[in-house]
Amino acid sequence: MMTEEETTSCDVIMTAVKEDSHERIMSRQDQEEKLTITDWYSMCVTLQQQELRLSEGSCRPPGQAQSFLAQQRQSTQARSRRGMGLSPKLQPR
Repeated sequence: MMTEEETTSCDVIMTAVKEDSHERIMSRQDQEEKLTITDWYSMCVTLQQQELRLSEGSCRPPGQAQSFLAQQRQSTQARSRRGMGLSPKLQPR
């Protein structure tokens, strides 16, 4: 049988081990959270850069998508210009 001092000593050691384990778990969770946030930020930046590269090829400002109706109007206007024999650059705006 253990004496009261030995029992108290064991309790202190077990408490210290539990606290150390808890601190390591919290530290690991913090690291994982920071990595997740960093990866999410990197992914968002990459997507924005891709969108900018795609929009550079068009005459629209970045971030302004063309609706289906706007695309149809543009193609109709282009056909009518070709039908009249006028260059798109000579068309009044």
